[in-house]
Amino acid sequence: MIDVVVAVDVEYESSVVAAVSSLPDAQVVRRPADEVELLALVAGGTGHVVVLSRWFPGIDADVVARMLEAGARIVGFGQDEALFARWGIVHTLAPGAAPQETGAVLRDCADAVQAPPRPTAPPVPDGPATPEGSVTAVWGTGSSPGRSTIALVTAHLLARTVGRTTLVDADTVSSSLTPALGLLDDAPQLAALCRLVVSGAAHDAPAIAERLVEVEPGFEVVTGLSRADRWPEIRAGVLADVLDRLAARAEHVIVDVSDRIDPDDPYADPHYDRHQATRAVLDRADHIVLVASADPIGLQRLVRLLESDRADRHADHLTVLVNRVRASAVGPDPETRIRSVLRRFAGVEEIVLVPDDRTTVDAAVLAGRSPLEVTRRSPLVTTLDADLLPRLPGHTARRTRTRRRPGRSRTRVAEPVRQ
Repeated sequence: MIDVVVAVDVEYESSVVAAVSSLPDAQVVRRPADEVELLALVAGGTGHVVVLSRWFPGIDADVVARMLEAGARIVGFGQDEALFARWGIVHTLAPGAAPQETGAVLRDCADAVQAPPRPTAPPVPDGPATPEGSVTAVWGTGSSPGRSTIALVTAHLLARTVGRTTLVDADTVSSSLTPALGLLDDAPQLAALCRLVVSGAAHDAPAIAERLVEVEPGFEVVTGLSRADRWPEIRAGVLADVLDRLAARAEHVIVDVSDRIDPDDPYADPHYDRHQATRAVLDRADHIVLVASADPIGLQRLVRLLESDRADRHADHLTVLVNRVRASAVGPDPETRIRSVLRRFAGVEEIVLVPDDRTTVDAAVLAGRSPLEVTRRSPLVTTLDADLLPRLPGHTARRTRTRRRPGRSRTRVAEPVRQ
């Protein structure tokens, strides 16, 4: 007997229950009300097959990924084969299907292998591969000052010297890139992109472009959350899909994330907490820039973080950056002192040291512009250009960009990118 969990929208629930109940070898065991109850049933091992529709309350790519990870066998119900395929659902059932077809699909799904074996070698594509940009996460130790500024300047430099670059504000604790650039924060574009993925329309390139803000040609920004309490809108599985879509249209994607990675409540669902976004970005990133403060407390926090399992997991694609280097915080010859400390206590040889450039940063924040627009020759900009950019994946030969004519102004409004 096949135990079936029916999780479809109310319009079709009664017909699906009747169709399953009419089969001699299947029975309906539960009809959850929303995705929370559904995930609890899956985690408890209830049912052999879940009949799931796209419009079931709370369902999205992240929920489906968690169900599949827990070993659920899912039949997609409805005329959404393409969406189900992107979600990893193989078996589908159309509304009004005959009892024989319904039974056959349920039996095939119940007998299916939960996870197909990985191929020994990646399949060779039939046609030319779609170019994909790199994803770089800018992370930091606790209270690391200047993390968002580092992300902003790095993205702006890449846009001017390499190619199209998208800056993503994925800080779910204290988003700051939107006001730093003088943009409107009434409509967080990151949340809009997540909703686009959930709706199944993220394959539409113009729809993605409409949700990006163009700062200047080749430099686009995805604005972050206007309020920290909106973090449930940014789910880990959906955010990873958003980054994949952005990387398909840009040479570089720079993501600013919170320094926090562990759940606020150790007993909470690890798939549903404020800091799941940070973990998802770090796991997806091709490279990570770890920012720390150039003072005794900041260096101590950096050493402890580098000893953690999380940092060790990403050690092969991680660059350590110490920000606001100054003699007043660590003594004479600060560069030598910082390198000596990190070499001795963390075993780190290669680091990027960024001098304290408060004058440029203050002027940029006051004007609501990137530090690169305030002055191209500031110590902050020149150091990142010379020392950090060559360490990033996909950094190629520079290209010439037409400079803005002096005195030419522009309106700071969040205009969408046009294709």
